[in-house]
Amino acid sequence: MASDQENSQDANAPDDTSEKEITRGITIMKSIIRDRDKAVTYNVNWNADNQLIGSNAAKLASYIGTLVQEEWVAFVAQRRDENFKKVSATNRERASNPTYAYKKGRLGYARLEEKILDETKSDATSLPPHVLWKEARVGKDGTVRDDVQHIYDECETLSQSISTAEDQENRSVLSRALNVPEYPGRVRGKGHGCTPTSLYKNPRRRNPSNQEVMETLQALQAQVLQLQKDNERYRCMEKCSSQLKETSEKASINCQNKFPEGISSCQLYLSSPTYRLVGKGKVHNTSGDLLHHRPLPDGHLKVSVDVVLDKEALLPIPDIVSETTLLRDAIGSFVAWPLDLIFIDDEVFAQGSQQLSQKIGSRQKNKRDLPVTSLPKKRAFVPRYQISLETLVDSSDMATAGAIRSLDMEEDIFGYSCTETIGKEDLEHIFRHQELGVGVIHTYIRFLYDNFMRGNDQLSNRFRFPYNSGCHWLLLAIDPLKEVVYFLNSIDGEWTNYPDMKQLVDTSIKVFRSQRQARVPRTKSRNITWIKVQCPLQRNGIDCGYFVMRFMREIINMNQIEIPITYFDEYKCAHYTRLQLEQIKEELCQYFIEKRLLSI
Repeated sequence: MASDQENSQDANAPDDTSEKEITRGITIMKSIIRDRDKAVTYNVNWNADNQLIGSNAAKLASYIGTLVQEEWVAFVAQRRDENFKKVSATNRERASNPTYAYKKGRLGYARLEEKILDETKSDATSLPPHVLWKEARVGKDGTVRDDVQHIYDECETLSQSISTAEDQENRSVLSRALNVPEYPGRVRGKGHGCTPTSLYKNPRRRNPSNQEVMETLQALQAQVLQLQKDNERYRCMEKCSSQLKETSEKASINCQNKFPEGISSCQLYLSSPTYRLVGKGKVHNTSGDLLHHRPLPDGHLKVSVDVVLDKEALLPIPDIVSETTLLRDAIGSFVAWPLDLIFIDDEVFAQGSQQLSQKIGSRQKNKRDLPVTSLPKKRAFVPRYQISLETLVDSSDMATAGAIRSLDMEEDIFGYSCTETIGKEDLEHIFRHQELGVGVIHTYIRFLYDNFMRGNDQLSNRFRFPYNSGCHWLLLAIDPLKEVVYFLNSIDGEWTNYPDMKQLVDTSIKVFRSQRQARVPRTKSRNITWIKVQCPLQRNGIDCGYFVMRFMREIINMNQIEIPITYFDEYKCAHYTRLQLEQIKEELCQYFIEKRLLSI
């Protein structure tokens, strides 16, 4: 720094600087001005934190003052203000006896950092703030006070557990160790000129408002919900695939014993590209039977093809002997057919079903019980209402894409009134025996309510809650008073595989409990009990929605408070037959027709 004679020119100072408290005029830096006239330049450097360093750093800092003479008057006026004087006096008193005194004079943190890096010949471009803070408090004799060393050691410990992002977004390591607040626009331990922007390469964020916090929370909740749905869908698809494979393998082992021995008339189905009836024939269930002198593939039986209903249907396994790939070309010959796509339709099954119907019929005690329809004695089941409804759809405006029908749901059904929409695609799923959507399931619930539940308090006080996990339908039968949840899953999975479902149901029961306690103060709290019911299992990846509708039908028909863990004896079976599912579809299609849901 130049001498006072060289760097001061009091005569040029403004008139209002003559008072005693202003003892120094504006710095002129005459030596720099002379060098400027001689075209002499001074090189200056900046460190990684955008701080001025190098041998000419102090000269530039002083010379900048000559460029702001117009602001000098305002600066002096501010410093003469009484309020400022009070603040200044407070700060002087506070700084007069600092706990951890700075001992490097005018060197500053930036040039101290430069000096340390030069002396240590380090390749680093900067040092952590707490390292500089400690070095700035080392005495001339090189000693470090114990309390300063303690703060440094605590910073080292904290730096191992706090990330750079936490250091930036909250309080720095040094501020935490000193237990002091962080101030905007500065970085403790880095000195003048270093800001959060230069140190962290992006600005330190301000504290958000309450509204911004709520908006952020809502956005995060939506993201979490979507991620949970996506994750549940993904896990469900994997679970469905593995469990269906396991169920199919078990069925393949035991299914052959479920077919009558010998030759039986059967219906032949395919599951791709849609689940559909493609032909009729006879299944040959004979031990050690061969197909074209070769063993049958695992999970298959030998069938003879008599009638083809889908002329474009492909054989499940092409006949390599006759080089046949189409079902229509296999009439009169033998082919291998998957076990789970063969359905017996001879009188053996009809007789067994009639015996079951008589057993169930003896339990019906009032007109609200579900009617038990004896299965037809003839071999071919004709879906009369499905055919009629499909004809009505084709002759209505629903034959065009986009046409829908609305069905009002009364408040007693779901606890709130709403409207369900049904489109042609929903009905096509029924006709083609494809996976069902929520519109079809809810319409069947409305059918059950209209015919068997309306006015029946015992049935109405229990909730039947079909739940779709994203790719699979489940049924929850809930007794809210006893806080018992009966879990029915047609692929034999556990309720623990569906955490979102369990959380939703448990929360709903707790809400119901609190509302009931408000009305009936002596109501005792219970532990929510989940019971897995050993219900019939599906043998493909399509039937879950039809199984759920059948479960609801049978539960309502039994009209019991509790559901046995091993399911009702009257309906106990390993799998529902295709005919049992067709009965459900017939009821639903009949309801569509009788309610005139297709009328404009």
